[in-house]
Amino acid sequence: MNKVITAALLLLMISSTGFSQKKIKVLSYNIHHGANMKNVIDLPAIAAVINAEMPDLVALQEVDSATGRSGKIDQLKELARLTGMHCYFGRSMKYDGGGYGTGILSRYPIKEATTLQMPVGEGKEPRASGIIVAQIPGTKGVRFVSTHLDVEDEDTWRIQEAELLNSQFSKSKIPVIIAGDFNALPDSKPIATFKKVFTDISADSGPSFPSEAPRIKLDYIMTAKAPASWKATQVKVINEPMASDHRPVYVEISF
Repeated sequence: MNKVITAALLLLMISSTGFSQKKIKVLSYNIHHGANMKNVIDLPAIAAVINAEMPDLVALQEVDSATGRSGKIDQLKELARLTGMHCYFGRSMKYDGGGYGTGILSRYPIKEATTLQMPVGEGKEPRASGIIVAQIPGTKGVRFVSTHLDVEDEDTWRIQEAELLNSQFSKSKIPVIIAGDFNALPDSKPIATFKKVFTDISADSGPSFPSEAPRIKLDYIMTAKAPASWKATQVKVINEPMASDHRPVYVEISF
């Protein structure tokens, strides 16, 4: 009887500490500085989309931090409050009295965090990638990147940005998940560049832009240095036509 009780307690301890975790749920969402298709700032609508999927990691793009146009609200901190997640803001530039850039939400504690400034042409909008290491149970940590590539000049800046990200993570000792608005079609040169290092696990997700009637795929979730046991068991574009001008992309990874 004592052996049975001991075994039961051990299973309970493993479950309660998270080691039974066998999935990583990832969401990527360009939130258009929180403005919906009626150009009204509605962060609760964005949070509702996130909460409906219960993701572990969320990559956000076009995030305002205390800007005038967004009512001086720190959008990422507000979304963290509404979703109950940890957060990290990767500022790409100062804007309208505040900041603007990429954001990350994590269900699990953030062990490390940094911002990588991207190459950009003179007079162009600065770009940055937020990077964290999330302490996900059952792993040695997962490096998670939220990025937003240049909207112009595919043959120069987007390819350079892809090459920079490849060089940053090609030698990572832990799995890397990169997600975001790549502003590139699946058969484009920037995506081909990424595929030298990364695997597009969102390949079957379909079009994500524009949100009202998606026609093209601009939003991606990719992995690098992932163990062979990592498999994408669910891939989809979430049917949300109003909260932003992009639809969010979701991938569930089993391991």
